[in-house]
Amino acid sequence: MNRHQQTHYDSMYVISTWNVRSLGLYQVGKQCNVIQEMNRMNIDVLGISETFWDGTDDFETTLPTTGEKFRVGLIFSGGDKRRRGVAFILRNSARTAVKYYQMISDRIICVRLKAIPVDLIIIQIYAPTSDATQDETGAFYE
Repeated sequence: MNRHQQTHYDSMYVISTWNVRSLGLYQVGKQCNVIQEMNRMNIDVLGISETFWDGTDDFETTLPTTGEKFRVGLIFSGGDKRRRGVAFILRNSARTAVKYYQMISDRIICVRLKAIPVDLIIIQIYAPTSDATQDETGAFYE
């Protein structure tokens, strides 16, 4: 592999998505497990569905066993219904590349990352399932 190819591969983002079915308060240790798997699989940006978190926020955290070695940023958008919620977990390299993010609803969140040759816009969506009401489905698609 020549030097140009090596540089190219070092600057790529590994992006994944996962329906976690709750990172809520009643699932002790689940957030840590998700971050450990993200670290193990070398994922830079992890989109999450069904966080079961209320409200919106962003914060930084580390794995207790790695300290500052594996620092991540979490951006989440939840609502008043615990069955919903979307989030991004960003490895430090991706976290520092965030230009902006937008929390659209408890079902849609997006983040813009500085990238070459153009910026990346990543959207995490949790669409209504078949058990949702027509009103919920209609509001989502509007």
